[in-house]
Amino acid sequence: MKKLIVLSLVLVSIVATPAFAREKSDVIWMSNGDRITGEIKQLEHGKLRLSTDSFGEIRIEWDDISRIESDFEFQFERTDGTRITGTIDKTPEQQTITLNNQEETVTFAHENVVRIAQIENTFWNRLQGSLSFGYSYTKASNVAQGNLGFRATHRTEVRSFSLDGSTIVTSDQQNEGTQRSSLDFSMTRFRANRWFNSYLLGFESNDELGLELRTSVGAGFGRYLIQTNVAELALLGGLVGTAESLQPDESLPASPSSQENLEGLLGLEYSRYVYDHPAVDLSAKLAAFPSITDSGRTRAQLDLSLRWEVITDLFWDLSYYNSYDSDPPSITQSNSDYGVITSIGYSF
Repeated sequence: MKKLIVLSLVLVSIVATPAFAREKSDVIWMSNGDRITGEIKQLEHGKLRLSTDSFGEIRIEWDDISRIESDFEFQFERTDGTRITGTIDKTPEQQTITLNNQEETVTFAHENVVRIAQIENTFWNRLQGSLSFGYSYTKASNVAQGNLGFRATHRTEVRSFSLDGSTIVTSDQQNEGTQRSSLDFSMTRFRANRWFNSYLLGFESNDELGLELRTSVGAGFGRYLIQTNVAELALLGGLVGTAESLQPDESLPASPSSQENLEGLLGLEYSRYVYDHPAVDLSAKLAAFPSITDSGRTRAQLDLSLRWEVITDLFWDLSYYNSYDSDPPSITQSNSDYGVITSIGYSF
């Protein structure tokens, strides 16, 4: 848990590092005729982030924008998976983008835009993430539980990096306390026609499953089946190698203390963004790991999250997790671990 806290503090210090903004000369024309001038940071999940001199950073729903004007280069990612880089030509047409680069001029509708990113953006401006914390205690059972989570993502024109960490600690005065922690790093390389390569490195411990530490290294190949500015659905397949250090089992002195496995990977990830009031993010991840070297063993992980934005950048999160192992490392441990978590957090 100490390591996760240190990493969280590092992320906070990164966010606090000042970034050098370019000239705020981009013009946003609203559907109602209003005009806003500022610096376009990015478009993602249906909202355009705009930095202004008078109002600070604001977020505008993409559907409410009539047209945009800028003298700077941007990369546009479209619903068909193509990525086009260029400057935005002025056009009188409503909700239409005309992008000009050295090779061609391309025109497409606003509804076909998934993301917009600055080309000259710095590392710090591309960094996004969230921090969350929750705590509960009941006097009747004398049980306390705390949870801490963080997520940081960095996206370039062709790659995306993410770092996710979480820990749940339960303190029971009548029984020994338990903990469940994970730290995952992944890199995604975007390909044509919504295909992508994914690489991962993960660390996990879980007292309920008798797992001291599981280290996972894997790679896969996938495709976005749905990719719009309000929803994404991705399918992934690949291979994962794991090395597991097991908690000692006093009832079985001869039980193994470690084991290695080669597993398949089948993953499905869905995200949905609703920007009415309040703003809501829904995400679901399901991953199955059928073992190749340990016949008959299958692991699975399900994560569901529903996040409400209370005020700008402050959210309340309701999450559910379920970890399953058909053949857990210790026969005296449960083959599943699940729980519901509530927390508050800050996104940046």
